[in-house]
Amino acid sequence: MTDKSWQWCEVFNTDNVIEAHLVKGLLEQAKISVLLKGEALQGALGEIPLDQAKVSVWVYQIKLRQAQQILLNYQQQEKDTEWRCPECSEFNGPAFQSCWQCGKDYE
Repeated sequence: MTDKSWQWCEVFNTDNVIEAHLVKGLLEQAKISVLLKGEALQGALGEIPLDQAKVSVWVYQIKLRQAQQILLNYQQQEKDTEWRCPECSEFNGPAFQSCWQCGKDYE
């Protein structure tokens, strides 16, 4: 019987190599060893199908639950970054500290 705790398992995949590195950095900050697969295929975009050029993030099975929680928090923050102006109801991206439409400061 082999110990599956130290087997690599996929925890995340994306079309965006930059996002894959962002996720890798988040996991490494939590002292989780990370392996990226498919990163080299990004240069072949256009030559191979898009679904073949995904970058996947892998962690050891023993750290899977911790990694999934970190990713859940990351994905929730991604959803929550856009804000709606209380003055004009315009949606603003995370980079805006004031509404791009009316100029009201973000509260």
